[in-house]
Amino acid sequence: MPAHPMPGKQITRGNVAWILLGVLLTLILLNVYVKNRSPNDPHTPSKQPIIKDNAEITSNLPVISKIQPFALTNQNGAPITHTNLIGTPWLANIIFTRCPTVCPRLTQTLSQLRLKLPAQLNYISLTTDPTFDTPEKLKAFAEANGSNETNWHFLTGPKEVLMKLAVNDLKLVSLPKEIARQENPSDLFVHSSLYILVDSKGQVRAYFEHDATNLVQMIQTALEKLEKE
Repeated sequence: MPAHPMPGKQITRGNVAWILLGVLLTLILLNVYVKNRSPNDPHTPSKQPIIKDNAEITSNLPVISKIQPFALTNQNGAPITHTNLIGTPWLANIIFTRCPTVCPRLTQTLSQLRLKLPAQLNYISLTTDPTFDTPEKLKAFAEANGSNETNWHFLTGPKEVLMKLAVNDLKLVSLPKEIARQENPSDLFVHSSLYILVDSKGQVRAYFEHDATNLVQMIQTALEKLEKE
């Protein structure tokens, strides 16, 4: 009598097929979004739990991911590694200096936030365009958009190191934009418009949109939660 496949194996294979289909559909939808989003839309897609209201910060913030060791260079030409940030919470984002739209706004907003947030908080802005964004270019961009502070590091370095930190660890989006979709020669990347809160142990704990209502209050509440842990 011919052998019949075990029912359990059929179910397992079916589940795997559905999982693969779900992943494929997610990638297709993300690609469609990137291709068709308005050039004036300041937001980018994210799979992360973005905090949109202070009332959402009602319990301990989850540990979303862990920052792995890295070595990059800031706008002053100084080496910055993960060890420089241990012991103090920090806010991170991703920009590039040729960005004609959201990047200046991200930087200017963060510069204004600094005046209202705890002085010990550190700030990290990663470039997604390291071939152009030298420390000198980053320094000029930082100063033009309201930052000349020693606790705010605009980081450049090897592309693979930057993308590992931005995409793998911080869970940000950073994609080159198709030439046919570029609105101008500087419209090079689609990237996240989020601020990411990392705790003093190097753990990612929260995401905020740069133009969220009550942004200062939400970040302050999240920092208070971390302080009580």
